[in-house]
Amino acid sequence: MNNDADTTDDPSDTNPDSPHLSLRTDGKVVQGPEKRLLDHVRTWVDVFPWLRLVRVCRVAGGPVWVTHVLLVFLLWVAGLSWLGSDDGILSDEVSIGSLISTSVRTAVLPSDVIVGVPPRSYFPGPVFQVDLGGDCPPLSFDWKTVAWTIVIWLPTAMALLRVGAVLTAGRDMPSYLSTFRDVFRRIPAALLIVILPTLVASFFWLVSEGLTWMAALVSGSSEVSHWAGWVTLPVVLPATVIAAVLILGGKFATPLGLAALMIEPDADPIDSLSRGYEYTLRRLPQLVLLIAVATVIASVVVAGWACVLFVGDGLTGAFGPSNLPLLQCLSVLPAVIAVIFLWSMIGGIYLLLRQSAGGQEVEDLSIESGHWKSPKLPSVQSE
Repeated sequence: MNNDADTTDDPSDTNPDSPHLSLRTDGKVVQGPEKRLLDHVRTWVDVFPWLRLVRVCRVAGGPVWVTHVLLVFLLWVAGLSWLGSDDGILSDEVSIGSLISTSVRTAVLPSDVIVGVPPRSYFPGPVFQVDLGGDCPPLSFDWKTVAWTIVIWLPTAMALLRVGAVLTAGRDMPSYLSTFRDVFRRIPAALLIVILPTLVASFFWLVSEGLTWMAALVSGSSEVSHWAGWVTLPVVLPATVIAAVLILGGKFATPLGLAALMIEPDADPIDSLSRGYEYTLRRLPQLVLLIAVATVIASVVVAGWACVLFVGDGLTGAFGPSNLPLLQCLSVLPAVIAVIFLWSMIGGIYLLLRQSAGGQEVEDLSIESGHWKSPKLPSVQSE
């Protein structure tokens, strides 16, 4: 007799690591070679994490937040008009250029007083000849404009960063009162985050300028005999590059640092700012891609609000005299929505960068919604 025909060996018993299928009918998961591949994939956001940014669009439909940002926007424009530097924001036509210019002006930093934004003619070539749908004059800021903008927009920006992060994590819209309660408690740390990059960059800039002036005094003003400039170059060049990196990187690192301040529990301002610079400098390609995705998502909603503006403009002129305050409020609504998306999306982008850097889940937030919850009813058990 053939004893081999009477015995059947299971290959999984001899090799425990070999993949096998378990066709069980007791409701347990079927195991096989595809389980390890799709083990951690639960929804589409696990495959495409940037889809979480679509949730931020809810903030554009929140009447409380839209009203708040509209009032802050009108107050900001009134202050700029009083300072003589409003540049006709209320009279600008709705275009891609005007929306970008207006939203960027709400994120000014103290370094903009020193550097500013160069005009398009400074850059040669056809790259900067693209028409954005409206006139975009070069942005120039004085210290009064920067100070007024920071004072007006910093609390609102911090609140919108919190809202954007909470919505990206898949939670409900946070409470308005509880959010601003946390904002005003962290205002001193936020001011330090805004000012510190400019202070450090100013130190390196002063070193570079001081050595440049000393070299000019020693060797004279002639470019041919400017030998002292080459002597001081090993110090002047690194100092200038470091100052430029701190100022340029601060345009992205400062909002990300404010997001860390509003999201992380017991966040330290220095630690929050270092997180912002780390995500900006070490993950710059991912940051640029996320900004591009957020821009596309936000542009759809902003375009919808622009259509509301055109319809409302037609309704106001259909019957009776025109209402100038109403027309001005309608004209700034797309810019208000653009500002809301600017800061809210940064909160969501911070969570995605944090997940990519340290593996911490986007949903891992120690933030309560702040809404009042009714107490649970006592259970009634029938005897």
